[in-house]
Amino acid sequence: QLYQSTTSTINMGGNKNKKEAEEVLTLNKKDQKKVDKLTSMIPYHEGRKNQVDADKCKEQIAAIWANAKEVQGF
Repeated sequence: QLYQSTTSTINMGGNKNKKEAEEVLTLNKKDQKKVDKLTSMIPYHEGRKNQVDADKCKEQIAAIWANAKEVQGF
């Protein structure tokens, strides 16, 4: 008897997780490094009761993300 494999046509798990790919906003390596460093500086400044510098860090992070959105067309 000949046995013909039909596994290539059968979808065993169904299409449960078949979602359209969403575009994800990403930072390049240089900007990601800046954001990580600024993010870690926020609690440092807040712990020393220096809210002005903490706010500056948050503004710089927001500016980096805004620039990334503009460059990537979001």
